[in-house]
Amino acid sequence: MTQPSLIVDPGRPSTPRLAVRFMRSEVDMASKRLLRKIGLLKLYELVPEEWAMPDSQFAKSAIAYAEQHCPEYMVRHCFRSYCFGAILASRNRLKLDREVFFVAAMLHDLGLSPAHVDDPGSFEWVGAKLAYQFTKDSDQSEAFATTVHNAIALHTCVGIAGKQAPELALLHYGTGMDLFGMRLDEIPRITLEEILVRYPRDQFKEQFCTCLSHQAQIKPGSHIAAAIGIGITDQILEQLAH
Repeated sequence: MTQPSLIVDPGRPSTPRLAVRFMRSEVDMASKRLLRKIGLLKLYELVPEEWAMPDSQFAKSAIAYAEQHCPEYMVRHCFRSYCFGAILASRNRLKLDREVFFVAAMLHDLGLSPAHVDDPGSFEWVGAKLAYQFTKDSDQSEAFATTVHNAIALHTCVGIAGKQAPELALLHYGTGMDLFGMRLDEIPRITLEEILVRYPRDQFKEQFCTCLSHQAQIKPGSHIAAAIGIGITDQILEQLAH
């Protein structure tokens, strides 16, 4: 089997192209909601073990690395993103390498960390490179490191990430759920409340939107700048409680 290559930063997509991707994504999710409502698509019972945190030493080192480099509100976002993505995998019976996915989720915002927020390039790819190097330095396989890299690189790519392997697609949907409530109807209410107690949102949306807006200002040619240009921060602020 051919080893996937590291996805490169495409920079800022055009506004029409990005708008079409958002619309197609919304139509796709609405279609799935309808299919579930009329009984043609099924959500499976949630298996708690399938969204538990991996207990490996490397998973613990990824937590420590994220906590060392990222502010607390961002680390909690990483934990929530993992939980949401892993729950979606369980409810849709998707095969998921939980350790790979967990590491990608914990490290996905390294490009927004104080030490790297001004690094050149789209923050997703800045973080992907940092996570790739951390993973390789920890003696993980090339396949492991590449999957972590590509999941982080594509996690904001609406209309693209969702068509990839589960580890990539679910990081996109897990982060999207925490920001926009994307696919929130697939999470049992009691489980959602448990996650929010364990990893509270506090003033997450305001802090995160400030961070994203800064990226658009200092990197107008970056991937996220296009999304900011069509009002992504307004959508974040309108969804959920803080």
